[in-house]
Amino acid sequence: MFSYARIALRNVFRNKRRTLITGSVLIFGCMALIITRGFMEYMYWGTREGAVRGTGHLQVYNSSFLNKEEMKPLECGIDNYASLQHLLESVPHVRATEARLEFMGLISNGEKSVAFVGEAVQPERQKRMGMLVQVRTGVDLLASTAENPAILGSELAKSLNAQPGGILTIMTMTADGALNGTDVTVAGMYSTGMKEADSRILSVRLETAQRLLATNRVTKFAVALDRTENTLLARTEFEQIFQRNHLNLAVRTWSELSMVYRQVTTIFSAVFAVLGLIIFVLVVLSSSNTMMMAVFERVQEIGTLMALGTSRFRILGLFLLEGLFFGLIGGTVSMALAWSICTMVNRARIQLPPMPMNTEGFPIMIQPLPGAFIGVFFLAVIMMVFGAVLPALRGSRLKIVDALGHI
Repeated sequence: MFSYARIALRNVFRNKRRTLITGSVLIFGCMALIITRGFMEYMYWGTREGAVRGTGHLQVYNSSFLNKEEMKPLECGIDNYASLQHLLESVPHVRATEARLEFMGLISNGEKSVAFVGEAVQPERQKRMGMLVQVRTGVDLLASTAENPAILGSELAKSLNAQPGGILTIMTMTADGALNGTDVTVAGMYSTGMKEADSRILSVRLETAQRLLATNRVTKFAVALDRTENTLLARTEFEQIFQRNHLNLAVRTWSELSMVYRQVTTIFSAVFAVLGLIIFVLVVLSSSNTMMMAVFERVQEIGTLMALGTSRFRILGLFLLEGLFFGLIGGTVSMALAWSICTMVNRARIQLPPMPMNTEGFPIMIQPLPGAFIGVFFLAVIMMVFGAVLPALRGSRLKIVDALGHI
């Protein structure tokens, strides 16, 4: 058996040009799969972390908020949020919670009024959760010493010609349906990376919004965990606590709240499946063609081996071993080259331009996955062996007399 393995390994390099061409197809195909999978994983990770930074790992609502439309602001809000916040933070794996209040209205600089979508937050708790907004100009809500500070989306601030320290007036409906307004001091400006969102959003402290809306309610709680992997475990704990305490509350995970994440994973998974199928077909056809040509060139050699008593099964195994060695060598080389390319790309920090409707680009990063390297290595072996099956069957079925007389 060892001698047949040695012969098969030598036959791999018998025709160096053909081996180089077929090997190139295999290696570049496997490299493409590894690099694409690594880029997809980085996109998944970035989208996931972006979603978690925006929503938290979990969000808790009044159950009615999810089932019906509010006729008045905070009609389906959460009462007694301070005591509930303490209860939520007693759950294992919970790092911190933050009460949030969502509202809409008009913001004016005295000459121009613009519609806004506001979110009232607890900056101290945002910091504990690691979700504090990164302000580009000015300071954030936590650092501001103004009485009623606000941070604006960059496009909204640009539309109102607002600068840090400036005074703006916001108007909205109270929880009772009355019109109310208050002055806020512009603390700073920030960007979500999406132009449409930046032209409407603003954030204020929770107490500012509650005075403006004349309410003690909040819209929801954002919950940060110690690890994203504990999301489902914490959700189960929350649901059990709500049931035991007869609380009319519902919980949603970050993946349920992030439509973008679901869309990204669906699209990229489909792309990877199509790419993998194309590469599989190309490599199998290329390797099958190479092995078939090897059979035609070695007909007399095959006839001689069978004349010396070599069984057809061993002839079949000889060609399958060649495919196996081809796959092992090609898979190893492709893994080494893919690792080198991943390292170089990550160090280069190549920046892509912003996507449509976005204001910020993002870096090309490839996250090397051990599972992807191992999976592609075995795929390379399977493809080469699979491509060698038909030529091997043809070679093993040759008649001795016809093979010896072949020219």
